[in-house]
Amino acid sequence: MSDLEKAYDRVPREELWYCMRKSGVAEKYVRVVQDMYERSRTVVRCAVGQTEEFKVEVGLHQGSALSPFLFAIVMDQLSEEAAKLNIPKVLLPLARSTKINFTLEATEGCYRWSSNRPEVASVESVGMDERQCSQRAVLQARSTQLSRLTSIILAEDVVTGQVLRCDAIVDVISEIQIVSTTRELHLEDSPLELMIHALDSEGNTFSTLAGLVFDWSLLKGTETGVFPDTYSSLRVLKFSESTYTPPMYISEMERVGKQGDIILVSGIKTGHAKLKAKIQEPLYTHVEAAEVRLLILENILLSPAYDVYLLAGTSIKYKVQKIRQGKITELSMPCDQYELQLKNAVIAPGGDLNSAVAELEPSTSTVLALQHGHTNVVLDHKMFKINPGERWVLETGRTYEIFIEVFDKSSNKIYLSDNIRIEPTFPKEFFEVLESSLNGSYHHVKVMKNGQTTIEGILRAVVDQRGSEHALPVPVRNEQDVEIYNPIVLSPSILTFPWQPKEGAYQYTIKVTGGSGNFSWSSSNTAVATVTVKGVMKTVRDIGVSTVYAHDLRNPLHYGEMKVYVIEPVRMEFAPCVVEARVNLTLELPLRIFGQLSSEDMEKVTLSDCSHFDLQVQMENQGVFQLQQGRLPPGQQHCSGVRVQAISPGYTNLLVTFTHGNIHLSAKITIAAYPLLQAVDPVSVALVTLGSSKDMLFEGGPKPWILEPSKFFRNLTAEDASSVTLMLTGPTTRNYFTHHVRASCRALGEQVLAVTVGNQPTLTNPFPAVEPAVVKFVCAPPSRLALIPVYTAAQLDLSCPLLQHNKQVVPVSNYRNPELDVVAFDQQGRKFDNFSSLSMTWETSKAPLASIESSKHMELYVTEENNTKQKKLHGRQMVFVHHESGVAAITVSALGYQTSHLEKAAVLPGFEPLMVVSATLDLLLVEDVTVTPQSVSIYNHPDVRVELMLREGSGYFFINTSVQGIANVEFQESQGTAEVVPLRPGVLQVMVHDLCLTFPAPATTAVHVSDILEIYVRVVDKVEIGKSVRAYVRVLDDNRKPFLAKYFSHMNLKLKAASSIVSLQPLSEHFEKDTTTFLVKGVVIGQTSISAVVTDKNGRTITSAPQQIEVFPPFRLLPRKVTLIIGAVMQITSEGGPQPQSNILFSLSDSHIASVNSIGLVRGVAVGNMTVTGVVQAIDTESGKLVVISQDQVQVEVVQLKGVRIRAPVTRMKTGTMMPVYVMGLTSSETPFSFGNALPGLTFHWSVTKRDILDVHTRHSEASVKLSAEHNFAMSVSGCSKGRTGLKVVVRMTVPEAGHLWGTKLELSDEVQIQVFEKLQLLNPEVQAEKILMSPNSLLKLQTNRDGVGSLSYQVIDCPDAAPLIHVDDNGHLTSGSLAGTASLQITAQESFGVNQTIIIAVKVTPSFYS
Repeated sequence: MSDLEKAYDRVPREELWYCMRKSGVAEKYVRVVQDMYERSRTVVRCAVGQTEEFKVEVGLHQGSALSPFLFAIVMDQLSEEAAKLNIPKVLLPLARSTKINFTLEATEGCYRWSSNRPEVASVESVGMDERQCSQRAVLQARSTQLSRLTSIILAEDVVTGQVLRCDAIVDVISEIQIVSTTRELHLEDSPLELMIHALDSEGNTFSTLAGLVFDWSLLKGTETGVFPDTYSSLRVLKFSESTYTPPMYISEMERVGKQGDIILVSGIKTGHAKLKAKIQEPLYTHVEAAEVRLLILENILLSPAYDVYLLAGTSIKYKVQKIRQGKITELSMPCDQYELQLKNAVIAPGGDLNSAVAELEPSTSTVLALQHGHTNVVLDHKMFKINPGERWVLETGRTYEIFIEVFDKSSNKIYLSDNIRIEPTFPKEFFEVLESSLNGSYHHVKVMKNGQTTIEGILRAVVDQRGSEHALPVPVRNEQDVEIYNPIVLSPSILTFPWQPKEGAYQYTIKVTGGSGNFSWSSSNTAVATVTVKGVMKTVRDIGVSTVYAHDLRNPLHYGEMKVYVIEPVRMEFAPCVVEARVNLTLELPLRIFGQLSSEDMEKVTLSDCSHFDLQVQMENQGVFQLQQGRLPPGQQHCSGVRVQAISPGYTNLLVTFTHGNIHLSAKITIAAYPLLQAVDPVSVALVTLGSSKDMLFEGGPKPWILEPSKFFRNLTAEDASSVTLMLTGPTTRNYFTHHVRASCRALGEQVLAVTVGNQPTLTNPFPAVEPAVVKFVCAPPSRLALIPVYTAAQLDLSCPLLQHNKQVVPVSNYRNPELDVVAFDQQGRKFDNFSSLSMTWETSKAPLASIESSKHMELYVTEENNTKQKKLHGRQMVFVHHESGVAAITVSALGYQTSHLEKAAVLPGFEPLMVVSATLDLLLVEDVTVTPQSVSIYNHPDVRVELMLREGSGYFFINTSVQGIANVEFQESQGTAEVVPLRPGVLQVMVHDLCLTFPAPATTAVHVSDILEIYVRVVDKVEIGKSVRAYVRVLDDNRKPFLAKYFSHMNLKLKAASSIVSLQPLSEHFEKDTTTFLVKGVVIGQTSISAVVTDKNGRTITSAPQQIEVFPPFRLLPRKVTLIIGAVMQITSEGGPQPQSNILFSLSDSHIASVNSIGLVRGVAVGNMTVTGVVQAIDTESGKLVVISQDQVQVEVVQLKGVRIRAPVTRMKTGTMMPVYVMGLTSSETPFSFGNALPGLTFHWSVTKRDILDVHTRHSEASVKLSAEHNFAMSVSGCSKGRTGLKVVVRMTVPEAGHLWGTKLELSDEVQIQVFEKLQLLNPEVQAEKILMSPNSLLKLQTNRDGVGSLSYQVIDCPDAAPLIHVDDNGHLTSGSLAGTASLQITAQESFGVNQTIIIAVKVTPSFYS
């Protein structure tokens, strides 16, 4: 939709030129219009007149006759380039069994689609993007009314708002037509596509037929009436069989075996064909089928195939080519089938009408041009055919009449009289000629063998009235390719199905043999059964019979047939089958259901398929068989059945019932399950000595059939019945699950014994199960004996591993009498089941250690081997020990056979005597086993492993626990340890059983498996910056006892600080077995806290209580060195250390030299050197003990004054200034603090030589405080006037015995000279604020108070960026220049006593003004 307001005025000129050229307007006209517009000017008339001319560069001329035409050109082009739908109107067919779709697509843009009548035609977007719009949509016909309805489809562009419209019309199909590009097909050519067009009642063509099902079929000769070779001429192809891609819906329909509105056909033989298509939609049964007739031609080419122009008198040679199987071959001309002719000659004006345009030489296929004109070269067929009925596809075993017909060049059929001679050739391998006519034009033949062959006919002669044959100069011949197939047979020949109201309830794929493999299927009664193109039969709704035909598409005369019965069932029974099954195997119980064909003959037939019957299955005894899913597929003798799996031995009755309406059928069968018959003892081989027997045990096998138990049997057989005695033994009760057989050895050798258990066939058990089991029975002499200690544990059913290791030295307890077990083996190492017929003796090497009592004979007994039901004979002998350690050898020997056993077994005479065999076992007598440690606590973590040490004993142990589930304990034989792995918290006893020693009670140890209860951190709460303290971490178990440190790696133990004030470093070594240690180093002064964190195996985090810690600055004692005289006191102070300040504990290295009190006052006692140590302590929270956290030392020197010095900052001072002076010793360390407070004390007396120059007073005189002489070790002096004077001090002892001064001196003195000088001042000119004002170009003489006293120098301090304003010479003459400004003047006085004084004065030069 476009807004055309003021459209003429807004047409861009460039767009106009573009649209004219795009529309095909000649360029010269485009230039003419351009000239009209480029040279035009416009004025505007208004109320006050006209404007000046101006040029308009956009729009069309108003009022011009050409403007509407130009505007139309522009609008046409714009409309063509705008977004459009692929179709403006869509006509869709009405359908109820399928939905007809059509795809709408815009050229560009993204649209939202809608339908104003979705019940008529709905629209759905395809490929929507995130904006919920698309460029394509699927239109679907949804109307169900048999009338013409319309729905408007709108598509709105989400960006521009442009709306596109399409009208969707849904109507009923009135007629269908088959359309194609041609009606002629060539053999070996590409297939032809046929398409159906549907029309409504008004003759409008439907836009699409996608999804409608059509039935395409070839019409038979009887239906066409004209084309008898239709079936053999044309073939319908699937697109999947070709190299062409159909629409998607056609592929989907072909995949499910349906045909759509488009198919492919190809020619397979020359001739004519008629094809029919009909809509399968039930709504259109009244619509007539569409038909098309096609002509199939052989692919014959004439080369050259284009028009040829010849000069008169020249010639050209033509070639005849044939395409066969994709290859081009040249035919040799002339031939029997084709000939070249010249037709339709036209002579050029002025030519010779009595002469031909050209002539043809048949022998060479050469055309010679004779005169001007033109003619057509035509390739014609020779009409000589052999017709065997309708098809050249034959069937073995059938007879055919073959006629040979002859035609002239004009296709006129020649009458074949009796005197012509046609010579046929029928390959004898394929044909038997039953009868032939005299002239050879008729033959009655029988087909003998399938395959491909060729028959040939030659018209070679004519017989005259005298009987003479006259051969034709050119015999007429032709040949025919023949395909022969076996007869078509459908199997099964009869299908019988029970009636079901549901259409398609049963389907069956009919098997076909014979024929060409391409069949046309049909059913004689489609209300009873239908058949698909693939031979799948389906039942419909009616009861009755239908014949299914499979006609060979290559020759419809050949077909196979079968009967399909749909009848009501009248009886059900189980077919004879196997009713006994071994456990875990499946029984298949086939069912036969019978139906009655008719009420007259009462004939009953078995149904072919009753798989859709809702069969109900019940079993009387549950737990014997289990019903399997699904039913048996139909078979030859049954239509359905059930599967059951034997799950336990027993019997049950299985009942199958079927009820439908008034029909009730049932069948019952008895089935049995039995275990596998197997040899239990022995499993495979029984080994005995001569004269011994073996009681064998077999279990399982079928039980007596419950309906006829008398048919049950058990048979015993042996290969050599004379060398073995067999008999059934065992309990007298009728237990048919176990079978006891005794076999006694009468002669040496081996053979196979068999036990067979089963039932004989009966009516209810026609195929009984018979189970055999075999064992090998060996009667042999022993090859060796073996001695094994008998290991018994009161609570355990375990044996000593030495039994398997076959060791000859075994440990036994020297406190308990061991029993030795003897077994016998043959040459192959097999253990004898019974050797009771042997005569045996016992001996010992060291009777004091281990002895054999003659009163204690060897006992024979039968024991079960390792819970396998394998029973073997053992001999047991007790050995007596005498509480001594050592090694003793026990020997047993077999000397021969016992006569009583040989007689009882009726041993055959002539056996070989037994060779003596013996065995020796060394007994190592040892102490009992012990376990260490006696108790252990373990952290509950799966990666924790704890080893318990096992000492003494045999080395073969079994370890178990008093409580299960708390820990796993495993014996590590190679290390002689028991490994404990915790599982959950708890307490258990680990018990160690010695398997190879008779031990009354196991060795035990207590194991406590615990989770983490809490974590504890111990650390001093203060650390000096840069130094470290140790933090100790322990993890407590449920009993509040610490875990061993080796478990900490499984706890992910970490020590964390609340801030970075401290750094933490773990120590690899553990100073205590249950503690881990960290170094806590002070990094930044401040306070923080540290805590420990662990994680248990469940991921639970446990954190300790935070421990506060302070990082304090370095602790230092001040001063670093103390120098005192005897009796003097000095205060030692500190800096740094923990805050608030903790008490400092002072100590002395030598208390004879100095003393110190608790607050750090040091007093000199005697001359000498020593150290004072200050220690800062904190309390250990766990032990309560004091812990040193920091310490420092001060050097202390106690001296006597050997002399004094006056210390003054300077010795030259200005008048009016003041400076301090004080008394020092001879060294720098002897300060006033070293002796100023000495007791009894010193006095200090000060004096000057000239009081008018220098004044001496105390430091506190300004405050009117007068100190005594004892405190005047420091004074202040003031310069009064210039001059030089001496300053003296005298130091005296108040008590001579105090020892303050060195030697015997009572006083010490010192004197210094002080120079006082005046301050440098400017006298001329006398200035205030040190500023001189001068007029330009003036002179001034400078004069100071140091003139004549010191050496004066003058200097102008220049500014780098300014011109010089003033100048001064060495005599102090200051002159100004002509410029105004300010400059600086520096005056320096160098005193004779080495002091320099400097003043700087500003000089301002400014003009003078007078008022």
